[in-house]
Amino acid sequence: MFLNSVVIVLREVLEAAVLVSALLALARCIRLGNRWLWLAVPLAAAGVTLYASFLATITDALDGAGQEVVNASLQAGVYLLLVPILALSWRAQRRPRLLMVLMAIAISLAIVRECAEIQIYVRAFAALGEHAAAVWAGSALGMGIGISAGVLVYGALRALPRRWALWGCCAALALIGAGMLMQATLLLEQVDWLPDQSPLWDSSALLSEQSFFGELLYAVLGYEATPGALQVGLYLGSLALAGFALWWGSEGRAEHAVRE
Repeated sequence: MFLNSVVIVLREVLEAAVLVSALLALARCIRLGNRWLWLAVPLAAAGVTLYASFLATITDALDGAGQEVVNASLQAGVYLLLVPILALSWRAQRRPRLLMVLMAIAISLAIVRECAEIQIYVRAFAALGEHAAAVWAGSALGMGIGISAGVLVYGALRALPRRWALWGCCAALALIGAGMLMQATLLLEQVDWLPDQSPLWDSSALLSEQSFFGELLYAVLGYEATPGALQVGLYLGSLALAGFALWWGSEGRAEHAVRE
């Protein structure tokens, strides 16, 4: 139970921690500052409180598919916010307030989703007296490792050469966003909101989804050992849309620089 708690909580914390780290590195790169975090913190706290308060209602909604649909919507929402963030980051000084609001909301949605999952797990297993100590200890360790990994990601992005820093931060956000959309697709398949499909390949022999590294790759990049055509199409499509946003943003900055 201790090891399960470490892996489960680490997987949830890691996704949000990497996203926060990439956005913080991006904000530093474009000299946006960290004032937008003051908006993200109360938004996330309010979202987590509301989710916890209406958890039973959400779970029973939509014929029992409410929780999966809400979580998938939160993840898809993060991706849809990251697309304009990628485009606007190239001209941050022209619309800084809009960019800060989008970043704050994106972080808030991610934290609400991850905290809700952790809360459900801890409540369910900590209520069993015989496993309570192991669950709490494992959860604390998993959270610590996840936050530490986020700090390492932030340090790695900060260490990039200046001419590659913005591209590196944006590429990291594009991959994280595509991974979240992949996870949203899997959640909707679990509740039959999307059709099950035959896998295009099976890479579980190389890296199983149930392995430690498989769990981590799922959390950060949406790794799936047996993806169907719909999942692969959405993943590639999400990367293509993010790439277009990057291209549009960089071209706009280049045109603005020429005019000046």
